[in-house]
Amino acid sequence: MNTDADILVVGAGHNSLIAAAYLATAGKKVLVLERNDYPGGGVASAELAEPGFLDELHSLIHVRILPNPVIADDELGLLSRYGLEYIPIETPHAAIFEDGTFIPICRDRAQTMERIRQISPRDADAYDRFMDLAVGIVEHVTPGFFVPPIPRSQQVAGLEKTHIGQEILRVTGMSVTDVLAEWFVDHRVRIALARMASELTLAHPDDLNTGMITFLAPGLNELYGMALPRGGGSAFTAACVRCIEDHGGEVRTSVHVEKVLSRDGRAVGVRTGEGSELTAKDAVLASIHPYRLGDMVEGLDVKTARRAARTTLAPYSAFVVHASLEEPLRFKADPEADNVIWNTVSPTSLDSVTESFDDMRRGRLPRVPMLEAGCPSVADPSRAPEGMANLHMLSLTSLNLADGGPARWRAIQEEYCRRLFDRLAGFTNNLRPGLVRAQAFITPLDHELNSLSFAGGDYTGVASFGHQMGDARPTRELSGYAVPGVKGLYLTGPFMHPGGGVVGGGRPTAIRMFADLDIPFGPFRRSATATPSPAPAGSTAER
Repeated sequence: MNTDADILVVGAGHNSLIAAAYLATAGKKVLVLERNDYPGGGVASAELAEPGFLDELHSLIHVRILPNPVIADDELGLLSRYGLEYIPIETPHAAIFEDGTFIPICRDRAQTMERIRQISPRDADAYDRFMDLAVGIVEHVTPGFFVPPIPRSQQVAGLEKTHIGQEILRVTGMSVTDVLAEWFVDHRVRIALARMASELTLAHPDDLNTGMITFLAPGLNELYGMALPRGGGSAFTAACVRCIEDHGGEVRTSVHVEKVLSRDGRAVGVRTGEGSELTAKDAVLASIHPYRLGDMVEGLDVKTARRAARTTLAPYSAFVVHASLEEPLRFKADPEADNVIWNTVSPTSLDSVTESFDDMRRGRLPRVPMLEAGCPSVADPSRAPEGMANLHMLSLTSLNLADGGPARWRAIQEEYCRRLFDRLAGFTNNLRPGLVRAQAFITPLDHELNSLSFAGGDYTGVASFGHQMGDARPTRELSGYAVPGVKGLYLTGPFMHPGGGVVGGGRPTAIRMFADLDIPFGPFRRSATATPSPAPAGSTAER
C-alpha cells in the first residue's frame, strides 16, 4: 500500500519537531503538517513592533531544555550541525521593588547572597542552604523530565528511600508561599523567589502541591544556566527543521488537519481542512490538546475523550508587549538591572502580591500588575539595530475577564498596554515619550488563537498541578503518549509530560515510539542511565 509517509506529524511546535527529528534521523520518512504559515508553535519569533526588531511570539528564555540530552549531549546535532547557538545569561532574573531594592538571581550563588545580605544577613545565609537543597532536588528529578514517566507508586517508593527523596515528597504537597516562609524572613526575598516560581508555571503562590517548583528554577539556573537562542526562537526551530530535512523529512506549513483517521482500531492518516487525506505507514504523532481530542480522533473511546476534556487549565495567562526602543531601558534600582532579561517589578508587601494573584484568578485586572520586563537585544544584539533595543514586557493576567470574558480583551488592549507602560516608567530613568518607536502586543486571547495547544491562553498546555503531572499528565491513560484504543496514534505537546515551556518534551515521546516501532534509541545517547552533565560556564549549551 502506498503511503504519504512512515510518520505523519500534526503540528510543528518544538515538541513535535524534536520527536520528528529523532524519527527522521532513525530513518523514518517523516511529514510534518502545521496549521500556521510558520513552524515553531510557542518557539517562534517575528518582527512584531517594526522591521529590524525581532520579538518572541511566546517563549523567551530557555531553561529546562538545557539539561535535556537533545542539547546537553547534542543528540540530534542541533548545535554542532544545524546552526543552533545559545547565549548564556549569567543573571537572567531579578526582582525590583517600589522601595528601590534590587535582588538579582544570579547563576553565581555567591553574587546573589551578597545582594541579599545587604537587606537581610539572615536570609543570605538561608539562601545558601536553600540552594544546596535546590541543587540536590534538581539533580534528582531532572533526568526524569526527558524520558517517559514512571508509575507514581514506583516513583514514590524510590523517593522514600533517600533523605532528598523524602524532602521532595514533603515539599511537593506544600505551596510556594509556605516553602518560602520556612526559609526566609524578609518579604522581598520571598516575593523575588515566589514570582520566579509562580510565573514560570502560571500558578498562584498559595496553591498547594506547587511547593517543589520553588526550588526548580533557582536550581536549574545554578546547575545548567539560562539562555537565549541567538537569533530568536525561530532560530531554534530552524535548526530542528534543518535536521528533519537533512534526513529526508518534510515540514509543510499552512496545512490544517481537522481529523485523525483510523481503521480497525489503528491510526492510518489524517484529513485536512481542504478535504484531502494523507496516509501514514507506521504512526501518527499529533499535538492535540486534550479538549480537542474527542472531536479530532476517529474511533476514540468516549470515556477517554470525556476524561481528557475535564483536565484543568492554569488560572493565568499573559499580556505581552513588544516595543522597539531608541535605546535600552535604564532602571533606577541598579545599573545591573539593565542587562537582566527578566526583571519583575513588585510592591514590597507580600499581601499586595497575593492580592494581585487573587484578582487575576477571579478574572479581574489587578490594581498592581504583576509586571516583568527587559531588553533581550542587550544579550543578543541580532534582535535590534545597533544602539537600539527591543522591549519584552509581560504581565500575568487572565483570559476570561469577569466583565466581558475573552472578547473583552479586544476592547481594552490599548488601554491596558498604556497602563503597563505607566507602571514600568516608575522603575526606569528613560521610559519617556520618544523612547518607544513602535509597539505590538499579544493578549491572552492571541495565545489561544496562535496555538491550538494553548487552550484558554494557558501556554503550559494544562495546569501544572500535582494531579496532572508525571504519569497523570494530562490524564492517567494518556500519560504514556500512546492513545488507548487507537493503535499507532501518539501525543506530544506542553500538556504532556514533562510539561509546558521549552523543555524538549518530544524526546520522551520519541523514546516511547521507538520502543513500539522496535527501533533502538541507544545510539542517540552516551548512556541510557546517565544524568545530563551541567553545561560548563560559557558553553553554547547553556540556558
